[in-house]
Amino acid sequence: MTKEKNNKKKVLIACSIASLTVLGSTLAYFTTSTNIANKFKTALYQNEIVENFVSPSNWTPGTVTEKTVGITNTGNIDMALRATYTENWTSANGDELSLTDGNNNRAAIITFGSDWSKDSDGYYYYGSKDNKTALAPNATSSSFISSVKFNENIESSLKETISDDGKTITYTSTGDGYDNATYTLTIRIDTVQYDQANNIWK
Repeated sequence: MTKEKNNKKKVLIACSIASLTVLGSTLAYFTTSTNIANKFKTALYQNEIVENFVSPSNWTPGTVTEKTVGITNTGNIDMALRATYTENWTSANGDELSLTDGNNNRAAIITFGSDWSKDSDGYYYYGSKDNKTALAPNATSSSFISSVKFNENIESSLKETISDDGKTITYTSTGDGYDNATYTLTIRIDTVQYDQANNIWK
């Protein structure tokens, strides 16, 4: 082998080693990978309905029955409250009765709590719709309703029967009036976290 060939071979080997060195250096690098756990614990949002009511079995006109219902905030953030209700009278014959009689007397008269204000949307707000009262954790609201009265001006619906000799007049319930009827008062209470009440209850 000539000296010139040896020199060319040495150059070729040197270039190959240099190429490998450059290639190797482009693949070698430092790296790290880190996981950071960020925990978010949500607020406890819960409440309890506090009711005081004993259903009367012989509700008579003029009788006032205590009925209270409030809300206890058993969570750990403030909440806003609103409530509404529906009424229904059902006669002894199973027919739905009007809420008022022929003289426009309401058969049942509800007394509402002084801390609740009725808005044009039909809801009663704790405080008012524009100035809601915040119910703080562990606090209990005042009652939405305090009592229900069976209007003393409501007359029963009676059928008159006269005996054959005309000496005895008997009055019996027709089953179509407010006597022996059933009154159902259904209350709905809504709550929402206080800082979002104006966004949700528009």
